[in-house]
Amino acid sequence: MAGITFTATQLNAQAGLLVQSLWTNLEEVRRFKLWLDDSTHTNAILTASPYSVAAGDLDAIRAAFADLGGTTGLYAVAHGSYVPGGTNNFFFNAKNLTGLNYAA
Repeated sequence: MAGITFTATQLNAQAGLLVQSLWTNLEEVRRFKLWLDDSTHTNAILTASPYSVAAGDLDAIRAAFADLGGTTGLYAVAHGSYVPGGTNNFFFNAKNLTGLNYAA
């Protein structure tokens, strides 16, 4: 057979690693959302020196992480703590943070 063949062990390991990776990344997204929401990370603080984050950039980041890690975001849906009332593109705002990678 041409190309790389795989075994049942490799298939099982890959499946487990992908789930573990997704779980870990969703947790990191949630933690970043909590960091953004902390009272020491207000817009006034983060847009001022020494951070000097552009206000528009900060708005885009906050919107993306609300969709992904907020109490009504992808993290909450994935963990069964929120059921959306309709369809939701959880990457609608987040794709603006990725350049051309997820433009579609």
